[in-house]
Amino acid sequence: MLQVACSLVAVMFSLGLDQSYVREFNEVDDKSVLAKSCIIPGLCLLLVFSLITTFYSDSVSELLLGTSDTFFLSVAIFSFFTLFFERFFSVFIRMQEWALAYSVTKILPKAFFLSFVISAFFYKEFQQFNTLILMQAFSWLIAVTVMAIYLRKNLKSTLMSSIDVGKLKPLLYFGLPLVINGIAFWGLTYIDRLMLAHYSSFADVGLYALAAGFAGIAMLFQQIFATVWHPTIYRWVAEGVNVERVNAISNILQLFAFLLIAIVGCFSWVLPYFLPAEYFAIEFIIIACLIQPLFIMISEVSGVGISVARSTKFLPAITIISLVCNVLLNMLLIPIFGAAGAAVSTAISIGLYLLLKTELSMRLWHAFPRARFYLCGSIVLIGCVSHGLANAETAKFFIFAWVCLAVFVVWIYRDILPQLKVIKNGAF
Repeated sequence: MLQVACSLVAVMFSLGLDQSYVREFNEVDDKSVLAKSCIIPGLCLLLVFSLITTFYSDSVSELLLGTSDTFFLSVAIFSFFTLFFERFFSVFIRMQEWALAYSVTKILPKAFFLSFVISAFFYKEFQQFNTLILMQAFSWLIAVTVMAIYLRKNLKSTLMSSIDVGKLKPLLYFGLPLVINGIAFWGLTYIDRLMLAHYSSFADVGLYALAAGFAGIAMLFQQIFATVWHPTIYRWVAEGVNVERVNAISNILQLFAFLLIAIVGCFSWVLPYFLPAEYFAIEFIIIACLIQPLFIMISEVSGVGISVARSTKFLPAITIISLVCNVLLNMLLIPIFGAAGAAVSTAISIGLYLLLKTELSMRLWHAFPRARFYLCGSIVLIGCVSHGLANAETAKFFIFAWVCLAVFVVWIYRDILPQLKVIKNGAF
């Protein structure tokens, strides 16, 4: 609950200005003024929110952590500010293209917290809730401290700079819709678990969570790509990007995503051999779980025109439509298929999200050929839905089907294969 609350607070009180910073970075001369103009509005609102929260500390603490102990609320408020700064410092480092610094600040706090968990396993005195919550907050503080060390010169310059009030309006115009979109997107990606617990059982929630965990390797690809992609495309736009270069990246991602899904589909039957018998259904569910990270990764490129054109006001509508679709499908499929129904519902909703985002981007920026993309994407989505709702009797058929799809994807994207040297030589 602390993590959920902190993530939502960071999204809400950043006001989307962290993304405004990313969008405007390559098109302004004074980066320090831009940084301060993006941080201060949300920081002031967060201060007001924290003061109001302290007046209702008992109620908020009970709601947040299930206890009226104000100590825990104090830690939560501390964490709010820590993750607020982490959100902005992270994009500052990304825009400087300090890959090593970014990696260190992401790995170090997780390594610290993992070390604490291992220590708690051996030392009972660490096995207390107040110690756990303190270590979680401290791990976030470590990340922010390391970021501040890397950014010390930039932060000093930012502190000494002024705020350009005249530019706040366009920054907020770009950023505020992303707050609504961020909250709606959180719902799109997590509503399945909540509805699964309501309409089915916690056993199905555990099954679904484990399947999503196995699909997490694809999420890693998506997060790494997003980290590199957004600063890069905005730099390309500022420099006058050749749109065919963007199209090439999109085609490569499509080939990678579709082929990865087909390969996992071919070998998903192996998973039950490494799991208890009650988890045999993961063999089918994992295919649908791959849709979410991989289709979102494709949408980062196919839908980038929305951000390039500074038309982020349309993003919440796309996400909310997809969220409503997900809710309706979950209500229909979970009572019948359980965890498989949740996985399939999210897969279809993410497919809709990709379609809407791509089409809007094409109309706002540049149009790209997409008949091949939609053909293969539709086949892959239908395959994932069918496999997700299948049973052991049809397993051999799906192995054959995924092999055929893999061959078909390589054949239809055969003109893209020579372009893979873009990755070999460094796409960005």
